[in-house]
Amino acid sequence: MKKALFGLFVLSLLAGCAGTTTDPSQGGLFSYNPGAYEQRKAEREGRLQELQQEQREEEQRQTALTQTVAGKKKELTTMQQKLKAVNAESAKLGKKLKSFNAKNDAQKAALADLKARQASLQTEIKASQAAQAGQGDSAAQRAEAERLRHEVERLAKDAEALSAL
Repeated sequence: MKKALFGLFVLSLLAGCAGTTTDPSQGGLFSYNPGAYEQRKAEREGRLQELQQEQREEEQRQTALTQTVAGKKKELTTMQQKLKAVNAESAKLGKKLKSFNAKNDAQKAALADLKARQASLQTEIKASQAAQAGQGDSAAQRAEAERLRHEVERLAKDAEALSAL
């Protein structure tokens, strides 16, 4: 009986070591299977190749994105420089415009003064002509009238030149 119990014990021990898994880390003492090992090895190598391929693709994407970022930064720098140049040109044109407006205002004021002077002289001429009509023609009055006519013509030319600007 002792032998039978001992045999039964050895059989149960062997059955426990024989396990149903092909993974040696989980199986028993007798579960080593070279075919299953090669299959697991091939699966792991395949997965490693897939991961390496994914890594290469990610590196390529990263390189492409890095190049895109560098290009965009360069483009941004160029656009900022152009904007700075446009702003400087705009400021320069603004100053010129102010200068021209100031000159224009001064010329308008001068033109208004000339027109007022012309109107005043025309009034004087008319008054002088009316006085001459009432009195006889004297040489001094004719000379004054002629001087006033020349002054009016000169002022008209000056006013025309100012209005052309």
